[in-house]
Amino acid sequence: MKQLTLKALFLSGVAAFSMNVHASSVYDQCVDDAQKLIAAGIEGGNTAAREVQQSTTIDQCKAALTEIEAKYEGQFKFEKDGKEYVRAPYSVMTAEDREMWATLFNAIDTKNFMGVRYLMAVYYRQ
Repeated sequence: MKQLTLKALFLSGVAAFSMNVHASSVYDQCVDDAQKLIAAGIEGGNTAAREVQQSTTIDQCKAALTEIEAKYEGQFKFEKDGKEYVRAPYSVMTAEDREMWATLFNAIDTKNFMGVRYLMAVYYRQ
């Protein structure tokens, strides 16, 4: 009887964890993946970081980045004198969205095993 209770408890814990993972946004998962890679890089270098299991793909993270940019598309793309001009998307974003955009951009760099934070973690272990 104890085994049945422990199995039920374990299964309910796994189900709750998996629902929690699916409930969090792609943004949160991308940032979490980047933090895991950086932590692994500090501990074990580039080899250890490349062995970390990631919960999202780079394409999913780029799609989340595009969603943030889509809110401002009419503002950073404009026409003047018959020519189409494009500004950097972050130049027209609110401070909150700019911070999210920059954090996600850095996370994508880290997931590509590039970027300042990742390189500092794997090479200098800091």
